[in-house]
Amino acid sequence: MSDCFDYSSDDTEDDDQYGEEDVNCNEYDDDDFYKSDDQFDGRNQISDYASECTNRTDSEEESFNSNVVDSPGGKTKLWKPIVPKDFMPDVNAIYQSLEEAVEMYKLYADKAGFGVRLNTVTRFGDKTIKKRYVVCNKMGKIPNRSTDTLEPEGSGRNKRNLNFKITDYKALIKFERLHMQTNACKIYEFEENHNQPLETKEERRYSKRARRLSYKDKEFIVRSSTSNIGATKAHKLQASLQGGYENVGPEAIDYKNFRRKVGNIIGDKDAQLVVDKMNMRKDEFHNYTFEYKCVDSVLNAMFWADETDKLYYKEFGDVISFDATFRTNKYGMIFVPFTAIDNHKRSINIGAGLLSNESIESYRWLLEAFLKAHVKHPQLVLTDQDPAILQAVEAIFPNSNHRLCMWHIMKKLQAKVSAVTTDKRWFKDMYRDRKLWIPAYFKDMPLHGLMKTTSRSESVNSFFNKYSNSGNLLIYFMMNYDTAIGKQRNAQQKLEHDTKNAKHEMTLPSGLLEHAAAVYTKKNFYEVKKEIFKAARYCSIDSVEKIDGWQVVMITQTDKNKQLKIKCKVELKLPEKEVKCSCNHFIRTGILCRHIFAVLKNNHIEEIPDQYILRRWRRDAISSHLFAMKHVAMEIEDDTFKLLTEAYNNIEYCLDHFKRRKEKLLEFVEKTRTLKQAAMEFASSNQTSSDNDEEEIIRMLGIRSIPDEINIHPPASIRTKGSGTKKRMVSAIEKAVAATKKKTRMCTGCNQYVNHNWRTCKVRLARESKAA
Repeated sequence: MSDCFDYSSDDTEDDDQYGEEDVNCNEYDDDDFYKSDDQFDGRNQISDYASECTNRTDSEEESFNSNVVDSPGGKTKLWKPIVPKDFMPDVNAIYQSLEEAVEMYKLYADKAGFGVRLNTVTRFGDKTIKKRYVVCNKMGKIPNRSTDTLEPEGSGRNKRNLNFKITDYKALIKFERLHMQTNACKIYEFEENHNQPLETKEERRYSKRARRLSYKDKEFIVRSSTSNIGATKAHKLQASLQGGYENVGPEAIDYKNFRRKVGNIIGDKDAQLVVDKMNMRKDEFHNYTFEYKCVDSVLNAMFWADETDKLYYKEFGDVISFDATFRTNKYGMIFVPFTAIDNHKRSINIGAGLLSNESIESYRWLLEAFLKAHVKHPQLVLTDQDPAILQAVEAIFPNSNHRLCMWHIMKKLQAKVSAVTTDKRWFKDMYRDRKLWIPAYFKDMPLHGLMKTTSRSESVNSFFNKYSNSGNLLIYFMMNYDTAIGKQRNAQQKLEHDTKNAKHEMTLPSGLLEHAAAVYTKKNFYEVKKEIFKAARYCSIDSVEKIDGWQVVMITQTDKNKQLKIKCKVELKLPEKEVKCSCNHFIRTGILCRHIFAVLKNNHIEEIPDQYILRRWRRDAISSHLFAMKHVAMEIEDDTFKLLTEAYNNIEYCLDHFKRRKEKLLEFVEKTRTLKQAAMEFASSNQTSSDNDEEEIIRMLGIRSIPDEINIHPPASIRTKGSGTKKRMVSAIEKAVAATKKKTRMCTGCNQYVNHNWRTCKVRLARESKAA
């Protein structure tokens, strides 16, 4: 190849700085010498620095970071940067690599107050770089813009506004490799004077280099999104953490650009990525269940449950509820979490699904997937009155008791018997289905008192909705779901810790109380303690009889005012310690009642019989190894990601401990400089990108790769029940309330201020009918 310079990448009107590509200020690549480093976000924060300086005197300009000198001809002014000598480039200075030399010039430019970009390159015959120009980012031909008032639309492509002015800067530096066999290079030309004022120290934080996103910034944006924190809020939060906006290099628009870039990379591959990610979990996590259904290559339904969900269901799946929630993703897919109650009486998740519609077939598929994952049927299933759910539960869980939410039914009651209308059909339906919601029909079913309404499901739905929003891609929704589950399980683990380390105050000298403290979780112990306390204070034994080997005891319970009296019959069989009470408290809740504790105390029994300590309320209900398991929300991280995290943590730890010891801090900085030099040497021998956004995004999203082929497409916009009308449907109760607020007038038939007139007056009609 000829030794002449190759100006093929020199500045022209077709260069990238005039292009129309999407804005991303963060794509600068230290190692990629084939790109121009001149892409901007189109903002006009510093549209014309020179015009801002017109109100300053020359002495004011010199006082910042440059001296004004005359050009060789004396016709124009030039600005010479004021930079410490240690940072000044020297002609003929030799560097170990071109990367090191370019980094030196960037550091010099930062101190001087101007931006740089890579420019002309000349290569050896083996295509390696021979010479490289690095120029001021304002260098270039000043574009001539034509205007034609007869053509308002203009001709050709539109030019994007830049956040700086092209002034044909001449400041540049030229590097040359010594020979083909070495990476070492030298400076063979250096022009330091500028034909425009340089940026002040205050303005340098708006430069492209200062606004470049670090890996930690990108990770912060993605991690924030898992807690439903958008890019703008993430930037505000970062500013607060860093002590002010001046300490945050990137601006909010840079955060938004990166978030948009993540969305662009996902694009129409959203459903495919989610399915691939869930299949990856299925392959890599033990006992992980994932089922999905596609119709015409469109994702129709999903269900998933990890090993923790299955262990929870095994211990606490006797009573469950589920309820659909909406507005969790941009496609309108319906989110259906399944909820149970753990040994701390907290709501826990035992599986979840996404549906594209609320049809009977969809709910049947979901419940079939649930049953395949958990095998056994629940004892009690609590839902709302959705007809599709009713039929699906009856078909898939024929051996389970199905209960309707009593709160929803009672809420509708007022509207059904309003002054305006009486819905007789609704009352007939409720009477026909009375066995599904009236508590008396469940009195003999164990633990039927745990759930009477879907309030727990609605509470769980509200909890998940805090972590998601209606604009989420599916991949984002799953990340939000994982974060929410991580919080839920962390809270459960905290309760286990509190139970293990709790020191209970024994208000009564009772062996029953001490035994309860040893076997029950903290929450359940306080409930048992309450029953034992009331047994001692408010319960008295009226009579004791022996009938067929059973000790029959009549108990009288009073309230705290010694007025209200309740009679209960307790039967105790010794020595088996079988006991039962007519109040059925144990059947409803799984905890012995105060009446039974009064009888046990009277018989000097100091421990609760084992058969009446349900495993679901015990402190050892959950195996300790479960808490040692890795939460699926954290994903399987590769070694590189773990090492990156550890490196950041180590640096933060050192800075935190050395910040008040100057000598230690200097020693640490010297070591980091040595590491930086080693990194630059490594970069010189490895011409790969050190800032591959797509690769980092793939890692942050917890996926293996972006698929080239799309076999599964996301659903189109989904119409859920009650959606699609411009005007919301008004309920009967709202109509009744509106009628009561309607302005009344005097009826001459009944002489009252009412909402009817003489013609429709029932009083008049009745009077006339009687007279006839």
